[in-house]
Amino acid sequence: MFFQPWNTPGGMKNKQQGHDGRFEGTYRVDVEDVPRLPTFPAAWALADPRHRPYFVFWTSPFDSTLTRILRMESVQQGAAVQLTIPDVGVFQIPIVRRPLPRRGGFSILYRCPGCSEPRRYLYLRSLVIGRLVDYQRPLCQACAGLRWASQGRYLGVLHRAFRAGLGLQPSDRFPFPRHPRDPRAVSDPRLILDEFPDLVGDRPISSGSD
Repeated sequence: MFFQPWNTPGGMKNKQQGHDGRFEGTYRVDVEDVPRLPTFPAAWALADPRHRPYFVFWTSPFDSTLTRILRMESVQQGAAVQLTIPDVGVFQIPIVRRPLPRRGGFSILYRCPGCSEPRRYLYLRSLVIGRLVDYQRPLCQACAGLRWASQGRYLGVLHRAFRAGLGLQPSDRFPFPRHPRDPRAVSDPRLILDEFPDLVGDRPISSGSD
Protein backbone atom coordinates (compact mmCIF):
# COMPACT_ATOMS: atom_id res chain seq x y z
CA MET A 1 0.00 0.00 0.00
CA PHE A 2 1.38 3.41 -0.99
CA PHE A 3 0.58 6.60 0.87
CA GLN A 4 -0.07 9.90 -0.88
CA PRO A 5 3.43 11.31 -0.16
CA TRP A 6 4.87 8.78 -2.63
CA ASN A 7 2.97 10.42 -5.48
CA THR A 8 3.47 13.73 -7.17
CA PRO A 9 0.53 16.17 -7.40
CA GLY A 10 -0.09 14.96 -10.96
CA GLY A 11 -0.39 11.36 -9.83
CA MET A 12 2.94 10.12 -11.24
CA LYS A 13 5.16 8.20 -8.81
CA ASN A 14 8.43 9.89 -8.02
CA LYS A 15 11.18 7.28 -8.65
CA GLN A 16 14.28 9.26 -7.72
CA GLN A 17 16.73 6.80 -6.14
CA GLY A 18 19.37 7.34 -3.48
CA HIS A 19 22.93 6.00 -3.47
CA ASP A 20 21.73 2.65 -2.11
CA GLY A 21 19.01 2.21 -4.73
CA ARG A 22 16.17 3.03 -2.33
CA PHE A 23 13.48 5.36 -3.68
CA GLU A 24 13.95 8.79 -2.12
CA GLY A 25 11.39 10.94 -3.87
CA THR A 26 10.73 14.54 -2.98
CA TYR A 27 7.46 13.52 -1.31
CA ARG A 28 8.93 10.87 0.98
CA VAL A 29 9.67 11.53 4.68
CA ASP A 30 11.03 8.83 6.96
CA VAL A 31 9.78 8.20 10.49
CA GLU A 32 13.32 8.56 11.82
CA ASP A 33 13.38 12.22 10.76
CA VAL A 34 10.27 13.27 12.71
CA PRO A 35 9.90 13.78 16.50
CA ARG A 36 7.73 11.04 17.95
CA LEU A 37 5.75 10.88 21.18
CA PRO A 38 6.01 7.52 22.99
CA THR A 39 3.62 6.50 25.75
CA PHE A 40 5.96 6.76 28.74
CA PRO A 41 5.10 10.44 29.49
CA ALA A 42 1.40 9.53 29.43
CA ALA A 43 2.01 6.61 31.79
CA TRP A 44 3.86 8.93 34.19
CA ALA A 45 1.15 11.61 34.06
CA LEU A 46 -1.66 9.08 34.57
CA ALA A 47 0.10 7.42 37.50
CA ASP A 48 1.15 10.64 39.25
CA PRO A 49 -0.75 10.79 42.59
CA ARG A 50 -0.40 14.58 42.64
CA HIS A 51 -1.92 14.89 39.15
CA ARG A 52 0.91 17.11 37.95
CA PRO A 53 1.31 18.02 34.27
CA TYR A 54 4.53 16.86 32.64
CA PHE A 55 6.93 18.91 30.56
CA VAL A 56 7.92 16.86 27.48
CA PHE A 57 10.75 18.11 25.30
CA TRP A 58 12.88 17.14 22.32
CA THR A 59 16.45 18.21 21.60
CA SER A 60 18.36 18.63 18.37
CA PRO A 61 20.44 15.57 17.36
CA PHE A 62 23.20 17.96 16.32
CA ASP A 63 23.79 20.27 19.28
CA SER A 64 21.35 19.16 22.05
CA THR A 65 19.42 22.44 22.01
CA LEU A 66 15.70 22.40 22.66
CA THR A 67 13.65 22.06 19.49
CA ARG A 68 10.14 21.12 20.67
CA ILE A 69 8.18 21.21 23.89
CA LEU A 70 4.69 20.33 25.05
CA ARG A 71 2.71 20.09 28.26
CA MET A 72 0.94 16.79 28.99
CA GLU A 73 -1.65 16.24 31.70
CA SER A 74 -4.26 13.66 32.61
CA VAL A 75 -7.89 14.63 31.85
CA GLN A 76 -11.31 12.94 31.86
CA GLN A 77 -10.39 11.03 35.02
CA GLY A 78 -7.52 9.30 33.27
CA ALA A 79 -9.41 8.40 30.10
CA ALA A 80 -7.29 10.79 28.03
CA VAL A 81 -4.25 13.03 28.14
CA GLN A 82 -4.26 16.64 27.06
CA LEU A 83 -1.36 17.98 25.02
CA THR A 84 -0.68 21.70 24.94
CA ILE A 85 1.75 22.45 22.12
CA PRO A 86 2.94 26.08 21.90
CA ASP A 87 1.92 27.86 18.69
CA VAL A 88 0.05 24.74 17.53
CA GLY A 89 -2.92 24.01 19.78
CA VAL A 90 -4.47 21.92 22.54
CA PHE A 91 -5.37 18.30 21.81
CA GLN A 92 -6.98 15.56 23.86
CA ILE A 93 -5.74 12.06 23.04
CA PRO A 94 -7.83 9.10 24.29
CA ILE A 95 -5.94 6.43 26.23
CA VAL A 96 -6.29 2.68 25.66
CA ARG A 97 -5.37 0.30 28.48
CA ARG A 98 -4.55 -3.29 27.63
CA PRO A 99 -4.05 -5.94 30.33
CA LEU A 100 -0.65 -7.58 30.56
CA PRO A 101 -0.42 -11.37 30.84
CA ARG A 102 1.43 -11.26 34.17
CA ARG A 103 0.94 -9.61 37.56
CA GLY A 104 -2.29 -7.90 36.64
CA GLY A 105 -0.75 -4.80 35.09
CA PHE A 106 -1.68 -3.05 31.87
CA SER A 107 0.02 -1.25 29.02
CA ILE A 108 -0.78 2.31 27.94
CA LEU A 109 -1.52 3.12 24.29
CA TYR A 110 -2.71 6.22 22.49
CA ARG A 111 -5.83 6.10 20.34
CA CYS A 112 -4.77 7.85 17.15
CA PRO A 113 -7.04 10.84 16.42
CA GLY A 114 -6.84 10.02 12.72
CA CYS A 115 -7.68 6.32 12.47
CA SER A 116 -8.84 5.58 16.06
CA GLU A 117 -6.45 2.62 16.27
CA PRO A 118 -4.37 1.99 19.45
CA ARG A 119 -0.77 3.13 18.87
CA ARG A 120 2.44 3.13 20.89
CA TYR A 121 3.68 6.30 19.20
CA LEU A 122 2.26 9.49 17.75
CA TYR A 123 4.15 11.94 15.56
CA LEU A 124 4.14 15.71 15.96
CA ARG A 125 4.57 16.50 12.26
CA SER A 126 2.64 15.25 9.25
CA LEU A 127 3.24 15.18 5.54
CA VAL A 128 0.71 17.30 3.62
CA ILE A 129 1.10 17.77 -0.16
CA GLY A 130 4.80 16.93 0.06
CA ARG A 131 5.58 19.22 3.01
CA LEU A 132 6.07 18.54 6.73
CA VAL A 133 3.59 20.62 8.73
CA ASP A 134 3.05 21.25 12.42
CA TYR A 135 -0.55 22.42 12.51
CA GLN A 136 -2.24 19.01 12.41
CA ARG A 137 -3.00 16.88 15.44
CA PRO A 138 -0.42 14.34 16.62
CA LEU A 139 -1.00 11.28 14.45
CA CYS A 140 0.28 7.74 14.05
CA GLN A 141 2.85 6.85 11.43
CA ALA A 142 0.33 5.86 8.75
CA CYS A 143 -1.97 8.85 9.27
CA ALA A 144 1.01 11.23 9.26
CA GLY A 145 2.13 9.85 5.87
CA LEU A 146 5.52 8.62 7.15
CA ARG A 147 7.54 5.51 6.28
CA TRP A 148 10.45 3.69 7.87
CA ALA A 149 13.80 4.19 6.15
CA SER A 150 13.92 0.43 5.51
CA GLN A 151 10.71 0.49 3.46
CA GLY A 152 10.68 0.77 -0.31
CA ARG A 153 14.24 -0.41 -0.94
CA TYR A 154 15.00 -1.15 -4.61
CA LEU A 155 17.52 -3.92 -5.31
CA GLY A 156 19.41 -3.69 -8.59
CA VAL A 157 20.74 -6.62 -10.63
CA LEU A 158 24.25 -6.52 -9.14
CA HIS A 159 22.86 -6.21 -5.63
CA ARG A 160 20.58 -9.20 -6.15
CA ALA A 161 23.48 -11.24 -7.56
CA PHE A 162 25.63 -10.33 -4.55
CA ARG A 163 22.87 -11.39 -2.15
CA ALA A 164 22.42 -14.66 -4.02
CA GLY A 165 26.17 -15.31 -3.63
CA LEU A 166 25.72 -14.92 0.13
CA GLY A 167 22.91 -17.45 0.11
CA LEU A 168 20.24 -14.84 0.89
CA GLN A 169 16.69 -15.26 -0.34
CA PRO A 170 14.96 -12.41 -2.24
CA SER A 171 12.72 -11.82 0.79
CA ASP A 172 15.64 -11.47 3.23
CA ARG A 173 16.39 -7.89 4.25
CA PHE A 174 19.39 -6.12 5.67
CA PRO A 175 18.27 -4.16 8.73
CA PHE A 176 18.41 -0.36 8.62
CA PRO A 177 19.46 1.30 11.87
CA ARG A 178 16.58 3.12 13.48
CA HIS A 179 17.25 6.33 15.36
CA PRO A 180 13.80 7.58 16.42
CA ARG A 181 13.41 11.11 17.71
CA ASP A 182 12.22 10.36 21.24
CA PRO A 183 11.73 13.01 23.96
CA ARG A 184 12.54 13.39 27.62
CA ALA A 185 10.00 14.34 30.27
CA VAL A 186 10.04 15.92 33.73
CA SER A 187 7.31 16.88 36.18
CA ASP A 188 8.80 20.37 36.68
CA PRO A 189 10.84 22.34 34.09
CA ARG A 190 12.93 23.75 36.93
CA LEU A 191 14.56 20.34 37.21
CA ILE A 192 16.41 20.95 33.94
CA LEU A 193 17.24 24.66 34.30
CA ASP A 194 20.91 23.84 34.81
CA GLU A 195 20.92 22.10 31.44
CA PHE A 196 18.64 24.57 29.64
CA PRO A 197 18.92 27.96 31.41
CA ASP A 198 17.08 29.69 28.53
CA LEU A 199 13.83 28.04 29.64
CA VAL A 200 13.39 31.05 31.92
CA GLY A 201 11.68 33.82 29.98
CA ASP A 202 9.92 33.94 26.65
CA ARG A 203 12.65 32.62 24.41
CA PRO A 204 11.04 30.85 21.41
CA ILE A 205 11.97 27.23 20.83
CA SER A 206 13.74 26.69 17.54
CA SER A 207 12.19 24.07 15.26
CA GLY A 208 14.39 24.41 12.25
CA SER A 209 16.70 21.47 12.92
CA ASP A 210 14.33 18.80 14.16
